[in-house]
Amino acid sequence: MTYQSTFYQNPADFLDRTLETLAKDETKNNLILGLALRLKENPQAYGKLSPLMVSVNDESGELCAMGLMTPPYAMVVQSEPLNHEALEILAMDLQLEGWKLPGVNGEAEVSDAFARIWQAKTKQKAELIERLRAYELRKLEKIDYPAGKLRIAEEKDAQMACHMLNAMQDESVPGPRRELTVEGSLESIRKQQSFFWEVEGEIVASLLAKRPQIKGICISGVYTLPEHRRKGYARALVAEASKAMLARGYEFTNLFTDLDNPTSNKIYQEVGYRPVCDYHLYSFEG
Repeated sequence: MTYQSTFYQNPADFLDRTLETLAKDETKNNLILGLALRLKENPQAYGKLSPLMVSVNDESGELCAMGLMTPPYAMVVQSEPLNHEALEILAMDLQLEGWKLPGVNGEAEVSDAFARIWQAKTKQKAELIERLRAYELRKLEKIDYPAGKLRIAEEKDAQMACHMLNAMQDESVPGPRRELTVEGSLESIRKQQSFFWEVEGEIVASLLAKRPQIKGICISGVYTLPEHRRKGYARALVAEASKAMLARGYEFTNLFTDLDNPTSNKIYQEVGYRPVCDYHLYSFEG
């Protein structure tokens, strides 16, 4: 079997080739799908550096693997069913095209396979730095609520929203990351995708609904201020923000949790989130 890689300059062209495959399981593919759709909307949504978009087909034209990277983040890889030969070709052609990868992320089996291949080809050490679980919610479970209420962020809240997102990244995001800006927070606020949990007029927790897919949207950036933790605010905020997204017409919401954080995995399942698959994030060093 022979394989051929295609590199794309235009996100619309990448989606024309990959959307049918990615849409078969939006939650499993929510990261690469959401990124590609956002890039189609705004090619500079993730910065001025050109994104990497590549697909690998076999000789019959069947799509066997794909990758998308928005520097400085790891490349997101997809291959279903897992095709080792296609991943070998992907790694080889990335090297030939001069791409430097800070890491790889994706469904665990695929990410593991690509990390081994890249390490063997480049002699860079592939280090597993984060294990995530993708969840999906279609129906909310009844939960007990703490004091306070959901509030959609307003433009005057942009500084606070930005501060809380950066604080969340400082605490929980391994590897390279991009400092978030007030302008970026304003964009989310204007789309009514930024939410707070507020108690007696005080903001205690925040989150974003981002990376819309075809039928779903991702809940992300969940953060509770340190002095307000262990009071149920994050669980309530996720529940009410997810409810709001379903009310807007999304069929489901999805999110990622860190498998090393048993609390978040427990509380989101209490809200109604059900596990779909695991993701592994690797960094490449050396």
